[in-house]
Amino acid sequence: MDLLSVRNPATGELLKELPLTPTAELRSLFERASEVQKRWAAVPLKDRVARLYSLRETLINHVDDLSELISNENGKPRFEAMVNEIFAAIELCTYFAKNGEALLADSPIPMGLMKHRASYLNYWPLGVIAVITPWNYPFLLPMGELVMGVLAGNAIIFKPSEITPLIGLRLQEIFEEAGFPKGLINTVVGDGATGAAIIDQRPAKIFFTGSVATGKKIMRAASEHLIPVNLELGGKDPMIVLDDADLDFATSAALWGGFSNSGQICASVERILVHESVATEFKRRLKEKIATLRQGVSRTGNNDLGAITFEKQKDIYASQIRQAKERGAEFVTGGEFSADRRFLQPTVVTGEDIESLDIYNEETFGPVVALTTFRTIDEAVEKANRSKYGLLASVITRDISKGEEIAKRIEAGTITINEVVYTAGLPETPWGGVKETGFGRKHSARGLYEFVNTRHIHKPVAGVFVFKSLWWFPYTPFQHATFRKFIEFYRNSWFAKLRALPGWVSNLIRFITREPRI
Repeated sequence: MDLLSVRNPATGELLKELPLTPTAELRSLFERASEVQKRWAAVPLKDRVARLYSLRETLINHVDDLSELISNENGKPRFEAMVNEIFAAIELCTYFAKNGEALLADSPIPMGLMKHRASYLNYWPLGVIAVITPWNYPFLLPMGELVMGVLAGNAIIFKPSEITPLIGLRLQEIFEEAGFPKGLINTVVGDGATGAAIIDQRPAKIFFTGSVATGKKIMRAASEHLIPVNLELGGKDPMIVLDDADLDFATSAALWGGFSNSGQICASVERILVHESVATEFKRRLKEKIATLRQGVSRTGNNDLGAITFEKQKDIYASQIRQAKERGAEFVTGGEFSADRRFLQPTVVTGEDIESLDIYNEETFGPVVALTTFRTIDEAVEKANRSKYGLLASVITRDISKGEEIAKRIEAGTITINEVVYTAGLPETPWGGVKETGFGRKHSARGLYEFVNTRHIHKPVAGVFVFKSLWWFPYTPFQHATFRKFIEFYRNSWFAKLRALPGWVSNLIRFITREPRI
C-alpha cells in the first residue's frame, strides 16, 4: 500500500505515515455520500443550524490540541494557529449559525410592472461537492467551505493538501464529534492525481483554492462534464502608502501584512508602493522592525515567524532572489536561507529596475516583499493594477475619503483602508478575486449562495383574481393598440410614479380595472 509521509517542516520530524486513498474506492465513496446527503438535506434548516453551535463548542474544547497539530504539521507559530485559524473558524461558525436560516430562507423579489404577480427565490442543495484546499491555512480555508457546504445541505468529498493531511482528517473528526452524520464529510488522502480522480466522479461542484496552474487544469477537466467551479488562486497584492501616512502605523502594517505566516498567504502584502517623499524613512523604519522578528521552531511558543511549509516553494524563492541579485536589486534586508534551508529570512527588495523583475511581478508566496515608489496617485493606481492578479489591495493614509477614492479604482476583489490581510477571515464579507485570481466568492451571503442551486418561483399575489395575460393568443388589433399605448406611457413621469406605488395600492388599481375572471 502506498504511504504518504507527513513531516514537521520546521524540524523534519516524521509525524505520521498515512495510506493513500485508492482511486478505485472513490466511486463507492461518492455513492455513500450521496445517500447521506439526501437524508441530511431533509433535516430542517433550523436543526442544521443547531449543529453549527455544537461545532463551535467542539472547536472551543479543542483549541490547544488543534493549535499544536496545525503548528506541527504546517510550521506556523502556535499563536497564528490559534488566532488566525481556530479563532477565525469559531467566528465563522457563529456567523453562519446566527444568519444561516435567514440567508437560506425564501427570498422575495420586488416586482415592477407586474404587481399582481409575486416572485421569490428558493434554494436547495447542490448534492455531493468536492472541496480541494491548500497547505498554507489548512484549517481555516477548508472550514469555511465545509461549514457553508453542510449548512446548505450538501455532502462533501474533501481533499486536503498532501502536505497537511492530518489536519484534514482531524477536521472530519471534529465535525462528527459535533454531531454531524458520518459520511457527510469524507476526507481523501492523496496528491494531484487523486484530485483529478475526484473530478472524474462528477461532483456537483468543485471548490478549489491553490495555484493558478492547478486551477486551470481543474477548470479544463471540469469543463468536460460541465461541472461548475469556484476558484481562488494566486495573488500579488499591493499596499499603497500615501505621503500623509503615519509611518509607524504603515511600517507595522507592512511588517505583519508581508510576513505573517511567513508570507505564505494569498492575501499577503507582496508589493509595497510608497510615495517617493517618504520612501527612505519608510525603508529605515521597516528594516528596524524586521530585525525584531523572532524566527524559529514553532513548538517553543515564542516565535513570530515559522518555517517554510512547502519544499517546492523554496525553489521559487531561490529563483526570484537569484534573479534580483544578478540584476543589481537592493536588498533592504534578508535574502538568505538558514543552513538547513527550512527558514528564509524576511526579505525586502527594491531598486530602480525592481518593477521588471519576477520578484515584483510573479507570486512569491513567502516572506519576500518588493518595494517601489510613486509620485502621483494616478501612478500608484496604475502600478497597483499592473498585475495579472486581483485578490486584495491596501491603502494606508490619514485621509479616509481619499483612501476610498483610490480603492474604487483598484482592480481587486477586496481593498482595505488602513488594514491588511485579515479580511480573508471575516465571515460577514465576501472573499475572492478577479483576473487570474479566479472567480466565485467565499464567506458572507454571496459565498453561501455558491453552495446552493437557486430556483425562481412565480405566482399570483394572494387575494388577486387570476386572469388571462393580455399577451396570450390570439393576437388582436386591440392587443396591438394596447401595448403600443403602454410603450408610449414610458415617456410619462406619472407612469413611473404609478409603478413605484406600494404593492397594495397598485394591486387595488388592478383589481378595480381587472379583466373578466376566467
